Amino acid sequence: MIEENIGHFDVVVVGAGTGGLCTAIEAAAGGARVLLVDKQEEIGGMLHIANGEFSGAGTRRQAAHGISDTPEDHFAEVMRLSHGKVDERLAWRSVRAQGETVDWLEGHGFAFDPATPGLVHGHEVYSVPRTYWGVEHGRSVVAVLRRLLEERVADGSVTLRLGVRVEGAVVADGRVAGVTGTGRGGAVAARGDAVVLATGGYDADPALRNRFLPPGCENALIACLDHATGDGLVLAEELGAATSGDGYFIPVMGLIPDPGRPGFAVDYREAFVEVAPAYRTPHEIWVNRDGARFVAEDTTSPEHRERALLRQPGIEMHVIWDRAVAEAAEPLLRNGAGDWTRERMRDEHDRGRWIVTADSLEELAERLGVDPGGLAETVRSYNEAVAAGHDPEHGRTTLPLPIREAPYYGLTSVAASLLSRDGLRVDDDLAVLDREGAPIAGLYAVGEVLGNNVFAGDNYVGGMSVTPAMTLGRELGRALAAGRKSARG
Repeated sequence: MIEENIGHFDVVVVGAGTGGLCTAIEAAAGGARVLLVDKQEEIGGMLHIANGEFSGAGTRRQAAHGISDTPEDHFAEVMRLSHGKVDERLAWRSVRAQGETVDWLEGHGFAFDPATPGLVHGHEVYSVPRTYWGVEHGRSVVAVLRRLLEERVADGSVTLRLGVRVEGAVVADGRVAGVTGTGRGGAVAARGDAVVLATGGYDADPALRNRFLPPGCENALIACLDHATGDGLVLAEELGAATSGDGYFIPVMGLIPDPGRPGFAVDYREAFVEVAPAYRTPHEIWVNRDGARFVAEDTTSPEHRERALLRQPGIEMHVIWDRAVAEAAEPLLRNGAGDWTRERMRDEHDRGRWIVTADSLEELAERLGVDPGGLAETVRSYNEAVAAGHDPEHGRTTLPLPIREAPYYGLTSVAASLLSRDGLRVDDDLAVLDREGAPIAGLYAVGEVLGNNVFAGDNYVGGMSVTPAMTLGRELGRALAAGRKSARG
């Protein structure tokens, strides 16, 4: 029984994350009456923990820094980095307008980090600086979108309802005509001439996530926020929607299993292992369960190390170091706040939450679940490479210190999933397609519910998650508003 009928709107947007906010803001700016609902008690979705990096070519900010760039060049690099596995029509539609999205954010007072546009080395790198981020990372994006949304709420063009979980659709006359769900006071319903699913990903639901992951990756750590349970994807599938099943997975590296939440990662706002040599000189070695190294720890190719990790048993690695490294190296652990100091690292050694300490390599191996003989042999071989200044096994060139002084330290890191790779199939208008390839009338989707493969193929490509959500969300909002005007004459 429906206890509250919220009303009838031109557009109902489900999900107040990046894509949903931009859709609602632009639809309202175009004259549409918009309902924006989200099951969370605050807007912003994953932007609250995301780095919030976005990309775009031909921007005012690039020009101010003397950088020559075009959408065509940007798209060529998207194709290169994605190995040509993006949805070319949607990826190009986004890339060609992403520079304008960057300028739009700038025009609304976005707080750019002074280092932008820049090159980001956490994943494969663009050839020119075309990536941007805020001084407060994803929260800087939220700040701009919040201001714009509040203006629309204040003028009555957007009705915002938080704490409402959408669980079903209203179908009338062969089209999706609204949504049903549960709010703070019970069952609710709303009608809409168009319904937009902007509900984000599914990675916080292990069963749903593992349905799309390739075999052998089922124990990947969950690194997203708890709300990312694939609600929009499930709802659309119940209406007959088609989903992709590409079987791609490229991990986030350096995340730490949370001892208090099996299967989840320690929040990377607190700590992660810095694996990129562009940001920290590696002193440690990485080994698998056999105690063997599997990649040069100083490789400059993020994809190379990520794919090497996927080939290891349990898609896990163990970082190994000793007292001398602990004293000489920059902190192994990092976070966005930049507050991991050597002193804090020493305290973490003593706390023993994530770091294992032992007086011998054999004891360390046993405590980490690593083969003791294999680890001892690997350390011996590595120390010989340090002495010779040459690593014949993996070609590592950064060989600062041997590992031979007790106490020895180890930390386990497991490949993690953060972005949903697969998602709903849509047409050029972002209308959700059924399993026969026909649009489901009245139903649209934008953002991570489409799956990141659409814009990044089988890799991570700089800015090709947040920026398509903003760019295509804005375009969808404008189109739906224009359609509403056309329908009314």
